[in-house]
Amino acid sequence: MILQTERLVIRKLSLSDLGEFEKTLNDSQLSCMGGSEGFLNWLIRQYENMDIVNGLISFGVFDKATGKLLGTAGAGKHDDLHEPEIFYILLPENRGKCYATEAVKAITTRVFDNYDIPYLIGTVSTDNIKSQKVLEQCDYQFIDKRILLVHVEDKKYEFKYYRYYPI
Repeated sequence: MILQTERLVIRKLSLSDLGEFEKTLNDSQLSCMGGSEGFLNWLIRQYENMDIVNGLISFGVFDKATGKLLGTAGAGKHDDLHEPEIFYILLPENRGKCYATEAVKAITTRVFDNYDIPYLIGTVSTDNIKSQKVLEQCDYQFIDKRILLVHVEDKKYEFKYYRYYPI
């Protein structure tokens, strides 16, 4: 599966992406599932089912011109809410260039072209204004604020909860 937009190639990750993929992980993610290689292997195994309702699918977001990994994005079952959710993270140097908006639009379209679900959610930390704007620019509707557990950190945080309904 490969999605292409004006500036991006969004594709499955492979072990050859490990060096760049490690840069997208935080300390909590590095410590789970046997480190970065174990985590990447787990993500790669998720491609077998391509199931965003019971699992998740995380793709690499690459610059079309250079082939450089800009970050990751995908969709999958939210740990607490048990609803399919869009997610994305770009490396700091790639933020503010509308790559996230481009990736979210492409993945959202693919989700509704391939899955029979009523909506897709997005959850964003209440202090992450830029990420909230990404969802809003992609026609996700703010519903409310929720306190949710971030399992890899075993901590609760307040999030803004969004939904996207296909037209």
